[in-house]
Amino acid sequence: MSISAFIIDPEDEFERSFNLPVATEAFYKQYWEPAVEELGLEWAALFQGGTDVEREDVPVILEEISKLKEWVTSKMSGDAAEHMLRRLNLLETELPGAFKRGGAVVYIG
Repeated sequence: MSISAFIIDPEDEFERSFNLPVATEAFYKQYWEPAVEELGLEWAALFQGGTDVEREDVPVILEEISKLKEWVTSKMSGDAAEHMLRRLNLLETELPGAFKRGGAVVYIG
């Protein structure tokens, strides 16, 4: 299984094609989970089980992504670190753009 972000009840082609890969279950358990626990993150902790995200939630999620990026840089190295940073950067740059339509909801899980 994989964790990804997509728009619930998409209304146009952009929304139908919006899909951001986050992590495989195994990668999340091995790398994300320890970081989330150590940093005490609330939103990122919900990604594995799945959660709805609304526009007003994005600033807090972006703050958590920033903390995760700092954690990865200081605690990880090699291919796993590069992979996680790529996914975090993708979320950071693309997630805010999912809310072009008022009332859009993104599911991350």
